[in-house]
Amino acid sequence: MSDFIFSAAPLAETTARTALQGIYSSAQPAVEFISGAWGSLAYTPNLYCGFKPLQTERHIFLVIGGPVLSFTTNSFLAEADSDKGTQALYRRWLSGELQWDSDLSGPFVVLIVDKQHRTLSCITDLMMFIPAYQYHTTEQLVLSTHVDVLAQCTGQAKQIDMVSVADFVLNDVVTYPYTLYRNIRQCAPAALQMYSLAQNITLDVQPYWQPEEVTPYKDISAAAQALRQGLQHYVSNVVQSGSKVAQFISGGEDSRAMSGLLAEYTERDAFVFLDSYNREGKIAKQVADAYGSSFNLKLRQPGYYVDILPAASKLVGAGHQYMHAHTLGFYQDCQLPQYQAVFGGYLADSLLKAPYANKKGGSRKYPFVPERFVQGESRTKPTKHAFFKADILQQLDTRRLAHFQRIQQIRPHTAHEWFVLWPTTMRVALPNLYCNRRLFRSYEPFMCQQVVKLAAAVPTEWKLNRKLFHKGCKPFLSKSKWLLHGDGRLPYLSWWQNIPVQFVIWSWRHLAKKLGMVRGNQDSWGDWNVIIRSQEWHDLECEYLTRLKNLEQALSAKAGDSNYSSLDKYSKVNLLQTLNLFSG
Repeated sequence: MSDFIFSAAPLAETTARTALQGIYSSAQPAVEFISGAWGSLAYTPNLYCGFKPLQTERHIFLVIGGPVLSFTTNSFLAEADSDKGTQALYRRWLSGELQWDSDLSGPFVVLIVDKQHRTLSCITDLMMFIPAYQYHTTEQLVLSTHVDVLAQCTGQAKQIDMVSVADFVLNDVVTYPYTLYRNIRQCAPAALQMYSLAQNITLDVQPYWQPEEVTPYKDISAAAQALRQGLQHYVSNVVQSGSKVAQFISGGEDSRAMSGLLAEYTERDAFVFLDSYNREGKIAKQVADAYGSSFNLKLRQPGYYVDILPAASKLVGAGHQYMHAHTLGFYQDCQLPQYQAVFGGYLADSLLKAPYANKKGGSRKYPFVPERFVQGESRTKPTKHAFFKADILQQLDTRRLAHFQRIQQIRPHTAHEWFVLWPTTMRVALPNLYCNRRLFRSYEPFMCQQVVKLAAAVPTEWKLNRKLFHKGCKPFLSKSKWLLHGDGRLPYLSWWQNIPVQFVIWSWRHLAKKLGMVRGNQDSWGDWNVIIRSQEWHDLECEYLTRLKNLEQALSAKAGDSNYSSLDKYSKVNLLQTLNLFSG
């Protein structure tokens, strides 16, 4: 299923259908509804092949997402209208042999209803790539994979948590386990949440994995080999004989590593979405040619990210940045739902290159400066901002400290880094997956269980300066050995070999830009400095800020023009997205 809503109490079918279909601004899916003495369950069809829902006399077994199964063949991933994957999981679960941390790979949520014993089990993946949310009291339980659906079905849509609003506006995410709604919480990552649906609803949370700082690898070479094998295992199981697949391509190294992986198995179409046929696009075209894929370029209209705000916000849910829904305006034109699999390279940086570690060097401004790990953290510094009142910010700091302490118990040396990694609802760009998985069969090999466990286990020092990624993925980069990265590197070369190369290219590009020889956005994503200066964005601000003035007291904000101007560009975007929620 793409999404579900479960209620232990009777839930009106029309209410559930309206909420689930309301996620989509167009092409609204069908909604299936089941109810009984155990409660009510509504869900939309699963786009991933092989995972139709299963219902027996005793159980309802639901799979969200399209996990690769390690204990059987995965040919069902190319079989439409099939429940073979669900059946395989169900039989293994009944046998008592199912290991959630190793038998399933990639994003998933599994929901198991025991109709006879009136119990419910909700199992989340290793990193909670697909989040589950709950509204839970002793008298009521409602769960969903979409936070707005849950809010609408529980009468919580107007119960906004103002601390979470401040958190989202200033930090781009809502700190785990909170949501933008006062009484709704995120479920636990990598855990079995087991509910008794008797008169007094109880919850037993059983974690089955944690990202502990324990490495089984004797050295970085052993870890690199395990990384390479894990990626190959995942991709080889997803790609089925005779199936044509697609991938997203760019001028970066993650997508070309994916090109190298996929080139071993199948022909494919490569897609890139840009503002213009810029440097990024030209490099991407060279990479596609080098790996034998069909290159497809789609250009964004100037007002693209303004136009998609309402639809993308509904699709990804409140408290998640809509700006990462890059495919929303293109997926139908590109016919992405027609492919058996659409591959991306997301989270390679976050998990394997330690961009969020506490470190020196390697800044975006001077990317050729070597990185080095340093002790300490800055995640719990007091939040100060004129836009929100002090008491709201103090409560926000308390939440962030509690999350940091929770991570510190598991990872005492790298809590600063994993503060924004576990669960991945703390990753600002993960709404990219929330969007894609609801529109087409999206697969992200760097989210496979082998990569996740390896990323948690290895020392941060191995990840710095791309050392681990380079060693593990170098064979996949050989066909593009002499093609520059978008930032001026040669990904096939090691970090120390790249220092002089990148310095020269970086210096030349900056000089060319200053001299006016290079103009416009040369990157993959939209240039938000340009977007927020556009007339389209100005018109949106005028409309939404009028609403803000009517909500100042509720927001505990001081919304004067000078205070609004003090927000950075992304905070302004987050604020307008939140005001779009208030207007609904």
